[in-house]
Amino acid sequence: MLANYPAERTWGAAHRLAPMLDARSIAVVGVSERANSFGLRLAQAVTSANFSGRIDFINPRYESVLGQPCRGSLGDLDEAPDLAILGVGGRNLEQSLLDAIRSGAKSAVIFDACNGNAADGSPLLSRLKDIASEHGIAVCGGAGMGLINVPSGCVASFYGASHLKPGGITLIAHSGSVFTTLAMNDPRYRFDLLVSPGQEIGATIDEYIDYAVSRESTKVIAVFMETARNPTGFQSSLKRARQRGIPVVVCKVGRSEESARMARSHTGALAGSKAAYEAVLEDCGAISVQSIDELMNVASLCSTGRLPGPGGAALMTDSGGLRELAIDLAAESGARLARFSNRTVQGLRQVLPQHLEPSNPLDCAADLTDDFSKPFEEALTVLSCADEVSMVGLEADLRDDYVYEEKLLDLALSLPRRTDKPCFFYSSFGRANNFLLGARLIDRGIPCINGIGETLNAISKLQEWSERLSQVADPVPEVSKSHAASWQACLSRSKSIDEYEALALLSSFGVPVVGNEAHDTLEGLKAAAKRLGYPVAVKTAAEGIDHKSDVGGVLLNIRDDRELEQAYGRLTATLGPRAIIQNMSPRGIELAFGCVQDPDFGSLVMVSAGGTLVEHFGGQQFALAPFGESRALELIGRLPIARLLDGVRGSAPADKIAAARALSRFSVMCAALGDTLKEADVNPIVVTAEGAMAVDALVVPAADRARKVA
Repeated sequence: MLANYPAERTWGAAHRLAPMLDARSIAVVGVSERANSFGLRLAQAVTSANFSGRIDFINPRYESVLGQPCRGSLGDLDEAPDLAILGVGGRNLEQSLLDAIRSGAKSAVIFDACNGNAADGSPLLSRLKDIASEHGIAVCGGAGMGLINVPSGCVASFYGASHLKPGGITLIAHSGSVFTTLAMNDPRYRFDLLVSPGQEIGATIDEYIDYAVSRESTKVIAVFMETARNPTGFQSSLKRARQRGIPVVVCKVGRSEESARMARSHTGALAGSKAAYEAVLEDCGAISVQSIDELMNVASLCSTGRLPGPGGAALMTDSGGLRELAIDLAAESGARLARFSNRTVQGLRQVLPQHLEPSNPLDCAADLTDDFSKPFEEALTVLSCADEVSMVGLEADLRDDYVYEEKLLDLALSLPRRTDKPCFFYSSFGRANNFLLGARLIDRGIPCINGIGETLNAISKLQEWSERLSQVADPVPEVSKSHAASWQACLSRSKSIDEYEALALLSSFGVPVVGNEAHDTLEGLKAAAKRLGYPVAVKTAAEGIDHKSDVGGVLLNIRDDRELEQAYGRLTATLGPRAIIQNMSPRGIELAFGCVQDPDFGSLVMVSAGGTLVEHFGGQQFALAPFGESRALELIGRLPIARLLDGVRGSAPADKIAAARALSRFSVMCAALGDTLKEADVNPIVVTAEGAMAVDALVVPAADRARKVA
């Protein structure tokens, strides 16, 4: 095939993946004329979508395949291809990749699972990764389905793409089955790029995201992923998408232990911590979803490039019963539906028949007359002008085999002309017969979503993303390098930090702590009690005891020197002379802070109910460190215990701002200490109307390899 592009193309400063994902010339190794063979299927797929560039077939056994000349080797080509598609088995892969590199190919696609060994006896997959790294060539695969650039017709896959129409969705799926399921099943989805990175031999998922962000045709990026093999690059690519206002919707699998194990066996991907990935996705502005249905519903909403402003969605339906169902589900799920202003309500009253209530969702179905569609049309006009309405959805009994009101179909097809807000069509029934209707609608720029629960979830996810996009960056407290370095040195050389030192560490980073001292004599404790003031608590400071209450190492409400002497005697008899003396903490609401070092993303901070309250309230929130006070306040506000902080049954509200400040400073500490800190546990943080303070703390240095916080 003759190319419509210059014979010599210089990519210059273009993205590293441009020769792969926007190839102008392709060489296909391993094509065949043999019936039912992989090589024939590959040749048919590559030529299925009217690619306007050059395609060369490579197989020394054939003079031609599908009527097109076939070359004996990549070395026989007149010019170097942008993309070499290596449709060969494992035993020929190493040599084929080297041949592609020698021919000047700028990128490659590999489908094989890359099992077995290379020529030097090393694992084949490792050898291929080494080759790709050494030569700097971008390689998609193995164990994948390749890629498809829908607008250009470049099909580097063994699945044909003649049925695909270009649109705004880039799909990146570690799973080849997800790639084919979503690309080949439903005409409602319109794609720009489809990529199956597989084992990521020579390009990681962050690079595909980053490239998609650079394309003007990209409106949304849908990602089905097992792991981020380049964690830093993954975060950077998500943040770049956020900066450009491009939603990235991520379905992360490997969330359970068994699923993570299966992910390792599938593509060699270490699935990582669920909490860490959730924190990363939120921190970097991505939309996290739990299923491929959810993935594509949200992506479909975003695919037209229209994104919501402030407010919430307004839904219009032709059924009172379905309206009530939607109201129930929205109330139960907290869906982001618009709350109509008085002005909007009055405007709706003027256009709706008297017996229809201006609620959200809005039932517009009156008597079935020639003017049946009029309330829908006029209500749409009102909603389009309402400041509190960020997007508009329409539901009507329209199916592939039945249209009960043609004017409603016309209205649905004309939605983007009647409002400049994001608009969509939905059906409360998840299995509605509307595939063909959905295709007609998306041709006009109207996403179609089935299932009221799925619809409410998708609009809520998108609305939340939009609101976060407009948030001002939360300032993070700064720490002097010398201060951080001194504590890093301390943790690096010490295998244990006692509670007194742990509280001192917290205090030095701005986390308020209860008054405390450490001594190994009764006289020292008595002098400390005089400075602190009775009543006090005394705890053992014996090395290696993390949970002091379990061994009788905590004595509370000591009121004078005599009781202090008795308490200290009991401690020293069994646990040694060193002890910590503290002020008794005030009564308040107890929280807990924690930190672990995630191997991929660094310091991961947790906040939850503390002390015994965790048994009654549970719930945890995670975030990557460091973060500012606004983020900390948001995390605390999500906890089930947050309602106690607001004050119940006449009790004064606790100082959530002080708690958020302490959590933010704790996160700054964790980030500053980095990998010198293995784990930290601060429990409880007592929050009162006057402030917040840490009462107990456990810090495990990275130098302590055996110890783990329970």
